[in-house]
Amino acid sequence: MENKRNYRQFCGLARALDRVGERWTLLIVRNLLLGPKRYSDLLEGLPGITTNLLAQRLRELEREGLVLRRAAPSPIRAHVYELGDNGRALEPAIMELARWGNRFMTSPDEDDTLNIGWGLLSLKRRYRGGLSLVAEFRIGERCFELVFDPGYLAVNERPAARPGIVVSGALEDFRAWLFLGDKGAVLRQQRRLSVDGSDDDWAALLEAFAPRETWPEELLAIQQRRAEPQSASR
Repeated sequence: MENKRNYRQFCGLARALDRVGERWTLLIVRNLLLGPKRYSDLLEGLPGITTNLLAQRLRELEREGLVLRRAAPSPIRAHVYELGDNGRALEPAIMELARWGNRFMTSPDEDDTLNIGWGLLSLKRRYRGGLSLVAEFRIGERCFELVFDPGYLAVNERPAARPGIVVSGALEDFRAWLFLGDKGAVLRQQRRLSVDGSDDDWAALLEAFAPRETWPEELLAIQQRRAEPQSASR
């Protein structure tokens, strides 16, 4: 039987850490916030975790009812893991932990993994609200569905069933728009972003997100370098 941490304290925080306080556990939940994943997808999306440790963490999460395992739809012959009700209920806590952790994000180390899916999850914190729209982001070879409700943004890694607007582009151009402060309208004019949808929906999408909570020094330097040639040409 697997040894599992138990603080034996009658406290909500202690009870939570009894279940999700082990290394990698919350990162598995983070990745599953993007939708169901096969075991191989989770292993690939968590560089550094071993296959034995991933299997152990998934067993623990299944036992606690945070994660469910089910057969994938045909023709895929595999099982997928998805969040159960208790797992989905972790989303607000994960978002707030990520907001707090954002203050420590200066610039990525050379061996840091970057993943646009994690970046899109951070848009949940920046969503201003008030929008009713389904958008599909085609980012390189990956596809994401963003469902905007007035008070909530859902982000799933899958094609959108009935998108009102589809935005396509390379990874670096989405990063420039969503995370480095470049104007989406300018990127569209430069044909770095392709937009299939109404002008009204595009305008609403451009205003959907508040600025990043902080601007790391390296990103500010990038913005300054980009602005200098424009200022010189005026």
